[in-house]
Amino acid sequence: MAEPEAPARPLTLEEKKAQARARAKAARSAERSGETFVTMSPAAVAYVRRAATEQGRPEGVRLRILAGGCAGLEYRLDLLDPGETAAAGDREVQTAGVTMLMDLKSAIHGTGSVIDYEDGLLRRGFRINNPNATSTCSCGDSFGA
Repeated sequence: MAEPEAPARPLTLEEKKAQARARAKAARSAERSGETFVTMSPAAVAYVRRAATEQGRPEGVRLRILAGGCAGLEYRLDLLDPGETAAAGDREVQTAGVTMLMDLKSAIHGTGSVIDYEDGLLRRGFRINNPNATSTCSCGDSFGA
């Protein structure tokens, strides 16, 4: 995954607001056209299915993008609890029969992202390729927007 190019100078408040408006517009456009906000790779789908089966949970995850981490925003991905469904304002995405739920803020920050799962000698876990990230930390668990 290529690192986003760092801006030559810090963004002004107006530039940050413009970027936030563009992300919100892209999320609304995706929702109206029926596009998915976030997609999961076959490896990620297989891992979620396997983990859900082992823990007796439904085949699905909740994606949250929260303030925190070393780059400003961090990802949180949890298996759905038994009986958990989309709450008011949640967005629901289906990928190969696996459900992903996310709140509006997470959908806005994550629109266009691809969630992959790696299982190698050096790294094991989810890797999120987010086109909205303007910076990332070295571990890839947090990003700036």
